Amino acid sequence: MAFPRMTSRLDSLDSWNADWAGLKVAVLGLGSAGFAAADTLAELGAQVLVVTEQAADEYARLLSVIGAQLIETDRDRVAPTVDGFAPDVIVASPGFAPSHPAVRWALESGVALWGDVELAWRVRDKVARPDGSPAEWILVTGTVGKTTTAELASLMLVEAGLRAAPCGANGIPVLDAVRDPAGFDALVLELSSAQLWYLGLSAGAGAPQPIASVCLNLGETALGWHESAAHYRDAMAVVYRFTRIACVYNKRDDATMRMVEEADVIEGARAVGVDLGVPGPSDLGIVDGILADRAFVENRHTSAAELTTLEHLAGLGLAVPEIVADVLFAAALARSMGAEPASIHRALGSVEYGRRREVAAEREENADGDEGSAEA
Repeated sequence: MAFPRMTSRLDSLDSWNADWAGLKVAVLGLGSAGFAAADTLAELGAQVLVVTEQAADEYARLLSVIGAQLIETDRDRVAPTVDGFAPDVIVASPGFAPSHPAVRWALESGVALWGDVELAWRVRDKVARPDGSPAEWILVTGTVGKTTTAELASLMLVEAGLRAAPCGANGIPVLDAVRDPAGFDALVLELSSAQLWYLGLSAGAGAPQPIASVCLNLGETALGWHESAAHYRDAMAVVYRFTRIACVYNKRDDATMRMVEEADVIEGARAVGVDLGVPGPSDLGIVDGILADRAFVENRHTSAAELTTLEHLAGLGLAVPEIVADVLFAAALARSMGAEPASIHRALGSVEYGRRREVAAEREENADGDEGSAEA
């Protein structure tokens, strides 16, 4: 009878204000995501054991301050160490691949296995908006371009008067963002396929329901974390699960369209296509040098909203086709939260010149950025 009782308790942990006290949690890994998980759980009153193969000194010193225990051990000893702790739940850093002995042990033993994003979703109400609701989530993934898109979408939302910030795979850990005392109206989560694989394990209270989501593209990636290309594709497809308003996809990448077609979304969510061609109804694209929105307008069959122009982007150093596409993806995400076209146009001008060069350089990198070490 013990297992059903614990399952019931985990199901009830859907708020920062739930009863987390005394919950035994093993955290795998001690990079930025692992430390953020340990710090969050310690603040909630859980009993936290961090198990890792090698800990950075800065994080190791802080664990004793927050009241968490640390054990460093060899790869093959991680699972036995966790087993001896008898955790109620395991929170794994994204660097721990499904092939890691500790992850295999967790899946076979039946102990609940969460990623950092699931934990963040469960406690997202720590800092509420003025109406008492937590920040909306927007999810961004893709083999290339997700950092640029997430940052652009955040800028557009800020220009629209919302408190918004990018976080996730290559920036501020999601758990740090949800605990920021300033609070946000929206968080734009840049998610790696590793984080999405863990998110695919979640159900019920742990499954995010984003207002909008996008997989920018599905390209080749060095397999290592994922056992196959199909495994990688299935992980990326999780980004669309339970989306409420807009599933944004790449019209030039059939894989992303199929992901949307197969996704289990909230009733009322619709597909929004993006490419550099003339947009159809429910699409964003380009008409005579104008970046146009035919998805978030009152009559999308007969009208379109002008977002900005290629001439304007060229003047900003953002006219590379791949970056133009990222601008359109970001605009679709921002429009799903009600950002006006004028806000999108102004936001592009706020990108500093040095940052534009960084954007161009980042966009040249053809890497998903998921693999990393088990300390991620």
